[in-house]
Amino acid sequence: MSTPEQDTPEWLREVREADAAQDRLHRAAEEIADRRALAVARGVEEAGRGGRQSVAARLGTRVGAVDKALARARGAARPGFLPYDLNDRLFTLEIAEITPLTTGQWQALHWLTRSLVVDATWLHDPAGLLAGEVEDAVPDGADTAALAEAVRSWTRVQAIAVLEALRQDVDLTTLPTRS
Repeated sequence: MSTPEQDTPEWLREVREADAAQDRLHRAAEEIADRRALAVARGVEEAGRGGRQSVAARLGTRVGAVDKALARARGAARPGFLPYDLNDRLFTLEIAEITPLTTGQWQALHWLTRSLVVDATWLHDPAGLLAGEVEDAVPDGADTAALAEAVRSWTRVQAIAVLEALRQDVDLTTLPTRS
């Protein structure tokens, strides 16, 4: 029995990887725009009366552009000290430390996670819940018990990292693999 991953052509995997990279760039651009808007809002506040006109003049723009930045700042999340890509970097480190799986096990997990609905209830025991899904749904031919045992050995962060990587259609050859 073949899995959808085995039937996916290389060009489609490349498109999915490009889409994921574009999504990361979009998130970064949104964060930068929010930071700029918050800085403009601070400038208006510091300038006091007539601050909108003063900031517009210093930026060489229209007052309407300052007003748009102020509107964005009202809806923007306050920036933290963590970089926007911290989760991606953390997840990459966590995945690198898990016990390697076979290519077939990765394909089975990828196939399985395509139809999973992961919500906040998964936060407490993502590895246990994923292992239960493996036992219930992995296609014939996979070593279900061994895969479920491997998944159960993952930490909470490792399990979430794997779920996120598979959801983003990561290239399975980049995951820790044994023969």
